[in-house]
Amino acid sequence: MNSSPIKTIILFFTALICLGTFLLCLPVALQDGAEFSVLTALFTATSAVCVTGLSVVSVGTHFTEFGQIVILCLLQIGGLGYMLVSTGLGVIFGKLALKDRKIMQDLFDISSFNDLFKLLKKAVLIVLGIELIGAAVMTVGFAKIFPLGTSIYYGIFHSVSAFCNGGFSPFTNSLESFATSPTILYTVVALVVLGSLGFFVLVDIIDNIRGENIRLTFHSKIILQMTLILVIFGVIAFCAGEFFTLVNQNPLGYVINNSVFQAISSRTAGFNSLPMANITTFTAFAIIMLMFIGGGPGSTAGGIKITTLALVFVFIKSVLRGDEYYTLGKKNLDIDIVRKALLVFIMMTVLMTFFILLMLYVEPDIEPLKIIFECVSGFCTVGLSLGITPELSSAGKMLLIAAMFVGRIGAITILIYMLSRKNIPNGIKYPDDKILIG
Repeated sequence: MNSSPIKTIILFFTALICLGTFLLCLPVALQDGAEFSVLTALFTATSAVCVTGLSVVSVGTHFTEFGQIVILCLLQIGGLGYMLVSTGLGVIFGKLALKDRKIMQDLFDISSFNDLFKLLKKAVLIVLGIELIGAAVMTVGFAKIFPLGTSIYYGIFHSVSAFCNGGFSPFTNSLESFATSPTILYTVVALVVLGSLGFFVLVDIIDNIRGENIRLTFHSKIILQMTLILVIFGVIAFCAGEFFTLVNQNPLGYVINNSVFQAISSRTAGFNSLPMANITTFTAFAIIMLMFIGGGPGSTAGGIKITTLALVFVFIKSVLRGDEYYTLGKKNLDIDIVRKALLVFIMMTVLMTFFILLMLYVEPDIEPLKIIFECVSGFCTVGLSLGITPELSSAGKMLLIAAMFVGRIGAITILIYMLSRKNIPNGIKYPDDKILIG
């Protein structure tokens, strides 16, 4: 396997961004009086394709319904990702390119393409079913305020955006106006969590419920356990930073609902029900940690992925204890898997640090914490902001566009590259030697 799969994925996302930029530049996509800007269209298209949610303008007031639908389609395609989109086309046309088969079989370690095709086809149907249910529930919530037609539109838009962990909303203040609506908040939370688990975990759970498999796979168990741990950590951290401020001004139910919502959304989705510009420094750093971790592999979420974090901890534990094997949940792990996780962790950290340093250089007048928060949010495709996105210079916006793009395809291209190098000889064997550390 050569580097062509990497090129294919890059070209796929690039072409989608270019198409989205073109459509968002059309007069029919812009509200009357909205300023025409190719950079704004490019930024919005990139943010949508990379399911980030950052925006330099208000989606609801800058773009018409046509423009918003374009954004919604970009979110859906970008959220499902290259492999599921390819499979969806295969379902429609009855065929799938050989190179697409090779990419998916290598990435998901499935030897039989027929089994893989059925698995991905089932995943597409499950995703669409979840989004449909989410849209129906949220339509009921929106119908208390808006006419039925408008409620249906908002329900569909937010359901797709939430499941794809996109964070886009037609409302100017995200979901702050619905901070007192548990129906909207917890439906979005459910969609965000489901979207962040990964398509194959969803298939495994559905098959288990239907009795098609006796128990969940080891991978699914680890994803669910890590997700629960991160949700609990996020809620505790958010409450620690914001509880006393919120409880002095609002009922306890309001505080709990919004703390849960914000803690879960902050890790992968980017919706906000509370003004983010007012959060404490402690909360901001806690959210940065959660954004960097992200969701599960094969999901709509960004970040380094929670399995990568788990394997990094496995490596640290094994080294500190002097263990011969790498173990997780009473299972021995292949050293090659641990090495790949470490490479992804290191490379993603280096890349993110690189973008932060560049952004600090081109935006010297903006508070460093806000720059770090913005870069992590963009690179990890989350979409939360402390309010500086519209204030960025053209250079800052272009840099953030690059960060979103690299962050979205970074981990998967690193993994594909490692897969493509696994059969290459090591070359010359040099003499062993030592250096000091610590």
